Amino acid sequence: MQDFVYIKNDVLIPLPDAIEILDQVNDKEVLICNDKNQKAQIYAPEINFYLKNSQDEILEQSKNVLTLYEARASVYDLGLDLEQSKEVQNRLILVDSDTQTVEFLKEHGFKVIALSSAEILAVFGSVGELCAVVKNQGEEVEIDFDFLLFKAEDLSVVRKDFTRQSGCYNLLNFENLEVLLEFLQSKSPKYPYKTYISYNASVCQYHERRSEHCAKCAEICPTVAILKDDENKHLEFSQVDCLGCGGCISVCPSGSLDYAPMPRESFFILCEFYKDKKILIIPKKMSLENLNLALPKDVLPFMIEGEKWLSSMHFLTLLQNSGANLVFYTDFVSRGSNEAIVLLNTFFERKFQKKAIFVAKDEKELQNVLKEQEFIQDLKYDFHNNTLTTRENFAKRMQEMIKNEDFGSIESGEWLRYGKVEINPNTCTLCLSCVGACNVGALIADKQENALKFNASLCTTCGYCELSCAEKDTLKLFRSGMEFRASYFEYQTMAKDELFSCIECGKEFATKKAVEKIANLMKPKFGNDENKIKTLYCCADCKAKVMIKAMGFAGQN
Repeated sequence: MQDFVYIKNDVLIPLPDAIEILDQVNDKEVLICNDKNQKAQIYAPEINFYLKNSQDEILEQSKNVLTLYEARASVYDLGLDLEQSKEVQNRLILVDSDTQTVEFLKEHGFKVIALSSAEILAVFGSVGELCAVVKNQGEEVEIDFDFLLFKAEDLSVVRKDFTRQSGCYNLLNFENLEVLLEFLQSKSPKYPYKTYISYNASVCQYHERRSEHCAKCAEICPTVAILKDDENKHLEFSQVDCLGCGGCISVCPSGSLDYAPMPRESFFILCEFYKDKKILIIPKKMSLENLNLALPKDVLPFMIEGEKWLSSMHFLTLLQNSGANLVFYTDFVSRGSNEAIVLLNTFFERKFQKKAIFVAKDEKELQNVLKEQEFIQDLKYDFHNNTLTTRENFAKRMQEMIKNEDFGSIESGEWLRYGKVEINPNTCTLCLSCVGACNVGALIADKQENALKFNASLCTTCGYCELSCAEKDTLKLFRSGMEFRASYFEYQTMAKDELFSCIECGKEFATKKAVEKIANLMKPKFGNDENKIKTLYCCADCKAKVMIKAMGFAGQN
């Protein structure tokens, strides 16, 4: 299979030998092509868009076209969006539909039941396994089916159970009955879908905790692709119901969710293709074929699948890798991405007196913001570490820009949350329950200093540490936002103590505060029993020895 193929059109320049140029489309399958009529694994509309509009020199255009092909190939090789399929049948429910549509689909082999919206009490399940609860002569009847077809001009008023699961489609999205038939036949008897989400439970803020402290992904998901099992505190994923928008990734505070079409490793490698380029981010849904504008020198399209998955870490990585502010061409910005943009724009305006990210929703806005895009002095920073969490990566990058300066603070967002904890060092016994509760490394135990330390930039403000603290009024969480100063990104000592040495063998086994607290609690219960009181100041080994010795002495008496 040929990798890079270019089909001749109105725009043609000398291209590198790695790109095969064809006069017209053919029947051979290729990997990447600039023409959607060619049988290709990947259609790359940005190739034609760049060549038609770029103001780069011809030689630079030639190099950049190869870069665009190579970038696409890299994403394809490293993507985890596996293609899957599900067996489905041809059972349809048509809601408030006309007789012509019903009869047409029956003639072409589909089993059709026509119902009114009022007759359907509920719809649940997923494509191929849908179930409708229907009112029938005063009784509730369940009907199993594969696809639901409804009519709705305004989706905002459509019942949620008609749109949240896979296999449900709006008839008004199809030009005519022939197009509808072709679509349904392409979806059965095997329904194709992709894996869009990868999940790491070890840093999830919901997984197997005693109480709920997160689940933003399930809250923001527009379908039933992510559901909560509140009894066991497990997230349940249905890839077949996932739209691939990526909204859950942008609001995940710990980075436990990743975008399968472009996981972190793939993203970091892709960024290398865009060094010293002005990046124009373009989601797949934004049409480029009829876009006519002047693309300034050094601007290169950065293509992404869904439009909602970019987080603050992704944006800042692109900014520091390219050395220029970004342009995001999209008609919709997700809530997670929007709060990330607000945070970065606020900081950049204070640090550089420039905007970090421009958003353009149409051709006119895009042309205007492209004129403002520029390289920013001292912005470039080369740092990629795929072993770090999303917040750790972001914190390292912010640290590099802040250095020892102070740029104030910004309030915490609803989805992108930052804050800090305050710990009373006088009542903290360093039991480290909070450290055990924190799975993102914001709270750590420093064994060398016998100290409890906290890094606010890594804290997701989930509040699990506050719940887990054994001491009353000792640890308090404040969702106070991010501080743009060096200390916010460094570990600070919150409580410290000396180790207590066993009075028998001299081995250090606990902190002084912990020993004293237990001793003060137990002494009144032990009365005048000197041996029992003595065990309060002994290590585990010596505690047993003291008690056995005391029992032996008591037996002799």
